[in-house]
Amino acid sequence: MNSVKRSKLTALFSFVLSVAMIFSLLVFVVSPSTTLENVDLPGNTVSSYINNRAGVMLSEVVGIEPVKVLPYDFSAPEKAPDSSNYYTEGEKDCYSDSTIEVKCWKEIHINHKFSNTPVYFSEVKIKHASQFRRQWANGDYNSKSYQYPSNMFASSNGVVGMSADFYKHRKYGIIIQYGTVICNKRSSRALDVLTVDYNGNFAIWNDTELAKRISKQGADDIMLSFTFGPVLVENGNAVPPSHWEDQGLGELSQGVGRTGIGQLGELHYLLCTVGSPGMTCEQMTKIMEEKGCITAYNLDGGQSGTMLFDGRVYNKIAYKGVERAMSDILYFASAE
Repeated sequence: MNSVKRSKLTALFSFVLSVAMIFSLLVFVVSPSTTLENVDLPGNTVSSYINNRAGVMLSEVVGIEPVKVLPYDFSAPEKAPDSSNYYTEGEKDCYSDSTIEVKCWKEIHINHKFSNTPVYFSEVKIKHASQFRRQWANGDYNSKSYQYPSNMFASSNGVVGMSADFYKHRKYGIIIQYGTVICNKRSSRALDVLTVDYNGNFAIWNDTELAKRISKQGADDIMLSFTFGPVLVENGNAVPPSHWEDQGLGELSQGVGRTGIGQLGELHYLLCTVGSPGMTCEQMTKIMEEKGCITAYNLDGGQSGTMLFDGRVYNKIAYKGVERAMSDILYFASAE
């Protein structure tokens, strides 16, 4: 009789222990809100390995797909995209693996002068926000030389990417890289700043308000920021041109090549470049709104506007189709 009771107690204890272990792994790896506390901010190779290995163990125990994390400090290079994962779907050029899905295509839109204008899109879905990356020319924010976007993209092993805010072309801007404020200089007029948090969500800030926020509580919860602007779409609605009047930005009402990035949903994004003869900024806002962006932001356009896919320049660049050497790109990488 005692041995039977002991067996039952042993079985009960084993069951409770197993449930506790599974619960702990769930909290550690697949919390719906992957916060700073459960992803080590420096993102070194060891912490990324621990996160990834814990995900694999959890998958083996309860059949939940693991979430893979890329190191935030770039201590290990991203794995190059697998060439076998590229394919075509109708008129779209695509890439897909277990951590990223990309679809690129071209549409013809009518600009303000009723001219046919090519617009290039890339829809991107990723599994983890760490796959949203930024690359400096020559791998160094302080580099004194520029690189062509295609060269930066090749060295990043990205799946898809685009020109960013060309921060070196200006003497102002708020630039944050994985919680570190690299630059915090403001122009004489308030500008819109795009921030990306560790869940991959976009937010738009007035740069003066963001600077105040940083001085009070730091930037530890901000993964990336970009200063160019203006904001194109906010809360799912196109922003009216009246919002831009005090920002002193040039060429907003002219037909020029444009570049923008939008968030469509959770870890779901849209990249857009407009070729020659170009569009007004207001037309760009309408396109990003019609495509379903919750938030969309204008980046450096003109000859800078470059979309990158499958190791090459995907769009026809607005100025004679020739790349411009720049200081930075943004890109999305595979975590396989």
